[in-house]
Amino acid sequence: MRNKLENVLFINTGGGIGDALNSLVCINFINQNFTVNNLFYYSTDLEKFWFENKLSEFKPKNLITVKNFPQHYGFLYEHRKVSKNLINLFNFDKFDLIVDNQTRLKNTLIYKKIPHQQYISPCLNFLLSKPFILTKKNKNVTLRLINYLNKIIKKSNKPGYEIKIEEKFINTAKKIMSKNNKYIGFSITAGHPTRNKEFEIKEIIKVANYYAENYTPTFFIEEKFNDLKKLLKKEIKNVYFPEELVDPLLRKPMMVTALGSLTEFNISIDNGISHMLSFSQNKNFIFYNDRSEKFKPAHEKNFVYDCKLNNTKIDTIKSEEIIRFINKN
Repeated sequence: MRNKLENVLFINTGGGIGDALNSLVCINFINQNFTVNNLFYYSTDLEKFWFENKLSEFKPKNLITVKNFPQHYGFLYEHRKVSKNLINLFNFDKFDLIVDNQTRLKNTLIYKKIPHQQYISPCLNFLLSKPFILTKKNKNVTLRLINYLNKIIKKSNKPGYEIKIEEKFINTAKKIMSKNNKYIGFSITAGHPTRNKEFEIKEIIKVANYYAENYTPTFFIEEKFNDLKKLLKKEIKNVYFPEELVDPLLRKPMMVTALGSLTEFNISIDNGISHMLSFSQNKNFIFYNDRSEKFKPAHEKNFVYDCKLNNTKIDTIKSEEIIRFINKN
């Protein structure tokens, strides 16, 4: 594969903010190892366009969000008829490279009809990719692409978690996180209300009070969880909500990353914030109900606990087990 690529298309079929940040790790890796002029990004995110809004500070300079593909593109058989003509939306006749991060055969066959020079997809363990390289199967959505790209360039480079936190965010974070205190970050709310992802609140209160003897329990919680914040303020010693002191214009994911970089470590459930914290270069403990192997952030400083693999559930795990896992690592 050439080192210089004019036009690359990255396809992300996950719609959440965490999915976008997982994709960013791969996109950063591509930018770090290839010279890419235009990196087009398409996501089935129901027109949230994360990198144009909440994640604009994370957006690479060469990233261009694709906004005019068919809705739910790739998930409907009828899209087979339009894929080839989608290239007419651009001012060139084919992509140098398409990277498709999902494994559904139907989707892959649809995406592969977009004119291209080279194509990479983990579908059928990269069997439909060009170039095809025999590789060991990896369940993780991020690492499987990183490992494959490493094989192509014959290197063993790390996932792309290194970013520059903008000064306005890190300077604000330093002002409200005193050097005289030691903090432990907590993220305990899930963005997807229909999935079982959250701790039993009484157990996380016990965890926070356990660490409050030596640290300031610091919670990253959106304003909409006002009743929960009232409960935590009542039940946890020295609890701290740093975002309450932040200018509303700066209450963005990059601020969470900045704040998370100044704690001793962070404790999170499987949510978008766990991915923001993974860019902090700090130590993070992330608790999954299940499927951690597939979706966990791939940063080397993350320690992941999968409840299903430990014969428990996220909403029944006890504070003692949470503390035991953290303290042993």
